[in-house]
Amino acid sequence: MTGEAIGLHADEREILGAALACRGTADYVAVRALIALSEDAHERIARLTAMRREFVVGVRQRVREDGARALLAAEPIDEERVLEAATDQIVQPGPRELTLSTVSDVTGIPLRTLYNKGMASSELVEMCRRRGQTVWRASFEQRVLRATAAPRGRLFAAVDEIAEWVRGERFRRDQLLRARPSFAPELRDDALREHVAEIDRFAAALAADGGVRAPEEYAAFLATLVAGAAAWFDRVEAARAASIGAVEGMIEGARGH
Repeated sequence: MTGEAIGLHADEREILGAALACRGTADYVAVRALIALSEDAHERIARLTAMRREFVVGVRQRVREDGARALLAAEPIDEERVLEAATDQIVQPGPRELTLSTVSDVTGIPLRTLYNKGMASSELVEMCRRRGQTVWRASFEQRVLRATAAPRGRLFAAVDEIAEWVRGERFRRDQLLRARPSFAPELRDDALREHVAEIDRFAAALAADGGVRAPEEYAAFLATLVAGAAAWFDRVEAARAASIGAVEGMIEGARGH
């Protein structure tokens, strides 16, 4: 998702990548960075980030014309403020029912305006979840890629990043934003399935670069770690050690063939 963006200088890509890799970056800023870095089609990245196609086009135009710093520093527009406020409401402790009236109160955007934009509470929840997973995935990829230039080192860096994520304050928030799985045939392309598929794709590329004999094995392993990260919560060190051992086994298997 966050490869080298076409038409951007290396220093601009570095600024955008650093913003994505930073754990303290606001989600709306991270969304701008990943849109600018992504080579996905306008329509696809708009859907993944829950933003309009026009917004995506505007972000990509602005980063080329004004640079990455100006893009990231600009004040949030109404749509960004709505998604930030809605996300905060979803992940707050206690009852988490999202209401447009609360979003309106927090943002100062009239309720009528929200309705005119075609927003409904249920749709807004799904938008926030899809956006949250997209931000997590892009940030995870950047941190792994920036951890080391060594291809095999990145196989272990991915495991370490999962461990750091579970240890961090934002883990609970990310779990609350996680899309619910659907097993109905007509919903087989839901947000969670797509999220796991993208992690699988990224991990397979890491494994191929690292010389793993069966990249799909590492990819399935890493995707499973991410999807089941809640199981790490009370046993982070043991889970990390076991995962490192599994990766070492995959690398040793490659050496033996």
